[in-house]
Amino acid sequence: MKKMLLFAAFAAASLFANAQDSKTSENNDFKPQKGSVATELNFNPFRGNLSLNNVLNQVKGRYFVNSNLALRLGLNVNTIDSNLNYGNPYGTQASFSIDERKSTSIGLSLGIEKHFKGTKRLSPYIGADVFWGTKSAEQSISNNASTTNVKNGWLEVSYYQSGSSVYYSYRIMEGAYTRFGVSAIAGFDFYMAKNFFLGYEFNLGYSKTNFKSPEVTATGQNTGITNYYSDNSTSKFGTSLVNGIRIGYIF
Repeated sequence: MKKMLLFAAFAAASLFANAQDSKTSENNDFKPQKGSVATELNFNPFRGNLSLNNVLNQVKGRYFVNSNLALRLGLNVNTIDSNLNYGNPYGTQASFSIDERKSTSIGLSLGIEKHFKGTKRLSPYIGADVFWGTKSAEQSISNNASTTNVKNGWLEVSYYQSGSSVYYSYRIMEGAYTRFGVSAIAGFDFYMAKNFFLGYEFNLGYSKTNFKSPEVTATGQNTGITNYYSDNSTSKFGTSLVNGIRIGYIF
């Protein structure tokens, strides 16, 4: 039912656009020309939300070198800075802990699009992207007896006691990394009106993520932490879809 409603909405919008431009000269081109700049959002009608548009969750822009060739640029920057204080600092058995966490991620993609003739409103294209990203993370945990500093990740500590012995386990979250990849692109823009388009895009790409080894240092009493080491990487190859309909404009 939702798909039928979406199709009907597209059809109605297309008819409206044709009616609005019925008096427009046949020589009038809805598509961007040399020097045009485009940006867009992603709309998912089944979730009712707007978001940044590409699979890397980046703000994306395009610059048209000419009507058939465009350069792509995507960028994202995200930071987290949290401070969690818990415990009871008062009384004869006071206990108070501070957990400070910071994280910054940056991603950059560069690409090119080749647009084909299509129709007066439809502009199909193929292209390619290269992308790079990095993420840093650090943490400081302090309590009455010890201080733990973590670089390249956030450390989740759990423990249990058996008799007089205390056993600890650790798990790294928000691990720091570097990432790079390439992807082939195919998609289309459909111009509902001059300088306004809807579109869709899918990618076939390869990416590799190298996670940085966490560095944990602890001082004080009963830290339970010695050395923590990991050397992990992840490679991916396959197709991916932009989740929803691209809504963009030219300026």
